Amino acid sequence: MSRRKWTPERIIQTIKDLHSAGHSLSTRRMAELGYSGMVTTAYKDEFFGSWRNAIRAAGLDPKLVCKRKRKWTQEKIIEEIQRLHRISEDLSHSAAKRNHQYLVVVAVDDRMFGTWRKAIEAAGLNYEAISKHRFWSKERIVERIRELHAEDEDLSHEAAKNRYGALVSAASSKRYFGSWRAAIEAAGIDYADVRKINRWTEEKIIDTIQTLHRQGKSVNNSNMRRMGYRGMMEAASRESSFGSWAAAVQAAGLDYEAIRKT
Repeated sequence: MSRRKWTPERIIQTIKDLHSAGHSLSTRRMAELGYSGMVTTAYKDEFFGSWRNAIRAAGLDPKLVCKRKRKWTQEKIIEEIQRLHRISEDLSHSAAKRNHQYLVVVAVDDRMFGTWRKAIEAAGLNYEAISKHRFWSKERIVERIRELHAEDEDLSHEAAKNRYGALVSAASSKRYFGSWRAAIEAAGIDYADVRKINRWTEEKIIDTIQTLHRQGKSVNNSNMRRMGYRGMMEAASRESSFGSWAAAVQAAGLDYEAIRKT
């Protein structure tokens, strides 16, 4: 969506229009529709101070209109499992539950597949092979990194860990390269260039926070630092962005005070 000059009146009218069109007003849905700029503007003190306040100003109840309706079907679960398999994600039950909790929870629901094994087999995959940890070697790690680089994927540590957790974990283990940087350089790629790829925009920050939250990971300050997201937190805290990590979490539609205690 092209940049526009947001005013309080325009934000209120847009909220009403989106609600009338049947859209959820969750910040994630706003990001999907291209309205992250509007949400960010709404958070400014000279506007509404928060997204929920903006919704209230439009005469709506945030608790009712921000519910995100995830329309999972067996077909969509299968497609997601197959997509993760194509990008070499570890789909063993323990790893999938850790990195893709949202998917496992819905897949094992009695209305879907009932068990993770049945979901994996419905996706046309060998559960016995999947249940064992992927066999990595230095050669396989380097090959996969080069494949992703050729596809212009973001290989900065934070982005790669979020999307290709199994690969980053293997590469960083003492058994192989000891660090993600060493693995990148072993693949013949300039690590300095890889780091520059990761330019944190407000939309990207919100999307990452929401993705981590869906995966069941706490996005409080200490845990984000432990997971290696210092760069994103610094970007979010700039005056030109959200101004603080708490404001970024709130812009993602989450209760920072509740998350801070986790």
